[in-house]
Amino acid sequence: MRSALPGRPLRARRTAATWLLSLALLPSSVAVAGCSASTDPASPGAAASHVGATVRTEPAAPSELATTAQVGTVVGRLPGQRRKAVRKDVTSVIDRWWEKAYLSGAGSQTDVASAFPGFTPGARRRATFDRELMTNVDLDAAELTPLMRKVRLDLLAVDRRAKSVTARFDLRMRTTGTEAGRLRVSGRLFLTRKPQGWQVFGYDVSKGWL
Repeated sequence: MRSALPGRPLRARRTAATWLLSLALLPSSVAVAGCSASTDPASPGAAASHVGATVRTEPAAPSELATTAQVGTVVGRLPGQRRKAVRKDVTSVIDRWWEKAYLSGAGSQTDVASAFPGFTPGARRRATFDRELMTNVDLDAAELTPLMRKVRLDLLAVDRRAKSVTARFDLRMRTTGTEAGRLRVSGRLFLTRKPQGWQVFGYDVSKGWL
């Protein structure tokens, strides 16, 4: 999948990527999907290149803007208290990714190695390959201020327990410096419950200027 958001393009020309490993929950159905990327991240020269110069950006403190999260479609039966628990736990996974990947700095200040907490090993490898989309390593910005943090969760429940989640999200930031403007990262994360908690196993993400 390749689709750009309206507005001026990012210097990194890849503005969208989709990567799924197995089960993806849609609002009213369950579908099986596979990796749609055409490039093998393990092949020579496949790693995304860093485009343009960057400035050293002061890491930001954890954002004071809280994430607004709500439960949308639920396939199967899931008690209210368990819905609340899933909302809290999954939102925490998304928040940790946002803070590490987008809100803690830009350019050389982005620590790609630690940018994907809560991702499965396979999803982490793919997101590292898509680093210019899945983090702000490509940006030449002095400051990042979150403007919007919204999440909607669609749940698949089996035997009154949540088994998988599709998280539809919208993160918007204001940047200052060489690349000043309003940046939007949006799309879907696909999560499954592991023994260690909820983990992202796939994503469908777009990034662009507003």
